[in-house]
Amino acid sequence: MEISTAMLADAAQVQGGKLFVLGGGFSTITARRIPAIHPSISVVIVAQIGPEERHRDLNLTIRLYDEDGQPVRAAKADGEVGDPVEVRGRLRIGAHPILPPGAASSVPLVYPFRNLRFDAAKGYVFIVYHDEVELTRLAFRIVTP
Repeated sequence: MEISTAMLADAAQVQGGKLFVLGGGFSTITARRIPAIHPSISVVIVAQIGPEERHRDLNLTIRLYDEDGQPVRAAKADGEVGDPVEVRGRLRIGAHPILPPGAASSVPLVYPFRNLRFDAAKGYVFIVYHDEVELTRLAFRIVTP
Protein backbone atom coordinates (compact mmCIF):
# COMPACT_ATOMS: atom_id res chain seq x y z
CA MET A 1 0.00 0.00 0.00
CA GLU A 2 1.16 3.48 -0.87
CA ILE A 3 -0.41 6.87 -0.23
CA SER A 4 -0.69 9.03 -3.36
CA THR A 5 -2.60 11.93 -1.77
CA ALA A 6 -2.88 13.11 1.82
CA MET A 7 -4.29 16.26 3.38
CA LEU A 8 -6.09 17.67 6.37
CA ALA A 9 -9.59 19.04 5.87
CA ASP A 10 -12.39 20.56 7.88
CA ALA A 11 -14.65 17.82 6.52
CA ALA A 12 -14.68 15.26 3.71
CA GLN A 13 -16.67 12.31 2.48
CA VAL A 14 -16.39 9.57 -0.12
CA GLN A 15 -19.26 8.92 -2.51
CA GLY A 16 -19.10 6.82 -5.64
CA GLY A 17 -15.35 6.38 -5.26
CA LYS A 18 -14.76 10.15 -5.30
CA LEU A 19 -13.59 12.49 -2.55
CA PHE A 20 -15.62 15.55 -1.65
CA VAL A 21 -13.46 17.85 0.49
CA LEU A 22 -14.44 20.99 2.42
CA GLY A 23 -11.70 23.26 3.70
CA GLY A 24 -8.86 20.97 2.65
CA GLY A 25 -5.11 21.34 2.46
CA PHE A 26 -4.47 23.51 5.53
CA SER A 27 -1.41 23.38 7.77
CA THR A 28 -2.26 26.06 10.35
CA ILE A 29 -5.14 26.39 12.81
CA THR A 30 -5.59 29.75 14.51
CA ALA A 31 -6.99 29.39 18.02
CA ARG A 32 -8.43 32.27 20.03
CA ARG A 33 -7.00 30.83 23.23
CA ILE A 34 -5.18 27.83 24.66
CA PRO A 35 -6.29 25.22 25.48
CA ALA A 36 -8.18 25.06 22.21
CA ILE A 37 -10.90 22.64 21.19
CA HIS A 38 -11.06 22.16 17.43
CA PRO A 39 -14.48 20.82 16.39
CA SER A 40 -13.50 18.78 13.34
CA ILE A 41 -10.35 17.70 11.51
CA SER A 42 -10.46 14.99 8.87
CA VAL A 43 -7.44 13.04 7.68
CA VAL A 44 -8.00 12.52 3.96
CA ILE A 45 -5.90 10.02 2.04
CA VAL A 46 -5.94 8.21 -1.27
CA ALA A 47 -4.35 4.76 -0.97
CA GLN A 48 -2.96 2.81 -3.89
CA ILE A 49 -3.67 -0.88 -3.31
CA GLY A 50 -1.60 -3.26 -5.41
CA PRO A 51 -2.93 -6.54 -6.81
CA GLU A 52 -0.98 -8.54 -4.19
CA GLU A 53 -2.84 -6.69 -1.41
CA ARG A 54 -6.35 -7.37 -2.67
CA HIS A 55 -8.72 -9.76 -0.92
CA ARG A 56 -6.89 -9.56 2.40
CA ASP A 57 -7.21 -7.42 5.52
CA LEU A 58 -5.11 -4.26 5.46
CA ASN A 59 -4.67 -2.67 8.89
CA LEU A 60 -4.47 1.13 9.12
CA THR A 61 -3.74 3.24 12.17
CA ILE A 62 -3.66 7.03 12.43
CA ARG A 63 -2.09 8.59 15.53
CA LEU A 64 -1.74 12.21 16.62
CA TYR A 65 1.57 13.41 18.11
CA ASP A 66 2.91 16.79 19.21
CA GLU A 67 6.13 18.26 17.81
CA ASP A 68 8.09 16.64 20.64
CA GLY A 69 6.98 13.18 19.51
CA GLN A 70 4.59 12.71 22.42
CA PRO A 71 1.15 11.20 21.77
CA VAL A 72 -1.68 13.69 22.12
CA ARG A 73 -4.24 12.43 24.61
CA ALA A 74 -7.98 12.87 24.35
CA ALA A 75 -9.69 15.14 26.83
CA LYS A 76 -12.49 13.50 28.82
CA ALA A 77 -15.73 15.28 29.74
CA ASP A 78 -14.65 15.45 33.39
CA GLY A 79 -11.45 17.29 32.45
CA GLU A 80 -9.21 14.28 32.94
CA VAL A 81 -6.74 13.11 30.30
CA GLY A 82 -7.80 10.09 28.27
CA ASP A 83 -6.20 7.63 25.89
CA PRO A 84 -3.92 8.66 23.02
CA VAL A 85 -5.78 10.07 20.02
CA GLU A 86 -5.80 7.40 17.35
CA VAL A 87 -8.08 5.53 15.02
CA ARG A 88 -7.65 1.97 13.81
CA GLY A 89 -9.31 0.51 10.78
CA ARG A 90 -9.28 -2.55 8.59
CA LEU A 91 -9.63 -2.30 4.84
CA ARG A 92 -10.34 -5.08 2.35
CA ILE A 93 -10.32 -4.31 -1.37
CA GLY A 94 -11.43 -6.62 -4.14
CA ALA A 95 -10.45 -6.47 -7.79
CA HIS A 96 -12.30 -3.90 -9.85
CA PRO A 97 -13.72 -5.55 -12.98
CA ILE A 98 -12.49 -2.87 -15.40
CA LEU A 99 -8.90 -2.64 -14.14
CA PRO A 100 -6.25 -4.31 -16.29
CA PRO A 101 -4.29 -7.14 -14.63
CA GLY A 102 -1.54 -5.79 -12.39
CA ALA A 103 -3.08 -2.34 -11.99
CA ALA A 104 -3.40 -0.75 -8.56
CA SER A 105 -6.75 0.25 -7.09
CA SER A 106 -7.09 3.88 -6.03
CA VAL A 107 -9.06 4.03 -2.76
CA PRO A 108 -10.10 7.36 -1.17
CA LEU A 109 -10.44 7.27 2.62
CA VAL A 110 -11.60 9.81 5.22
CA TYR A 111 -10.96 9.60 8.97
CA PRO A 112 -12.72 12.33 10.98
CA PHE A 113 -11.55 13.45 14.43
CA ARG A 114 -13.98 15.48 16.55
CA ASN A 115 -13.41 17.95 19.36
CA LEU A 116 -9.66 17.58 19.66
CA ARG A 117 -8.09 19.47 22.54
CA PHE A 118 -4.76 21.22 22.02
CA ASP A 119 -3.00 22.34 25.20
CA ALA A 120 -0.21 24.33 23.53
CA ALA A 121 0.37 26.52 20.51
CA LYS A 122 2.94 24.40 18.67
CA GLY A 123 3.34 21.79 15.95
CA TYR A 124 1.40 18.54 15.68
CA VAL A 125 1.37 15.65 13.25
CA PHE A 126 -0.99 12.86 12.25
CA ILE A 127 0.98 9.77 11.23
CA VAL A 128 -0.66 7.11 9.05
CA TYR A 129 0.58 3.54 9.51
CA HIS A 130 -0.08 0.29 7.66
CA ASP A 131 0.78 -2.69 9.90
CA GLU A 132 2.79 -0.24 12.08
CA VAL A 133 4.91 0.89 9.09
CA GLU A 134 4.71 4.65 8.55
CA LEU A 135 3.09 5.62 5.24
CA THR A 136 2.73 9.40 5.53
CA ARG A 137 2.71 12.39 7.88
CA LEU A 138 0.32 15.32 7.99
CA ALA A 139 1.89 18.15 9.97
CA PHE A 140 0.12 21.29 11.17
CA ARG A 141 0.51 24.06 13.74
CA ILE A 142 -1.76 25.60 16.32
CA VAL A 143 -1.14 29.37 16.55
CA THR A 144 -2.71 32.15 18.58
CA PRO A 145 -3.20 35.79 17.45
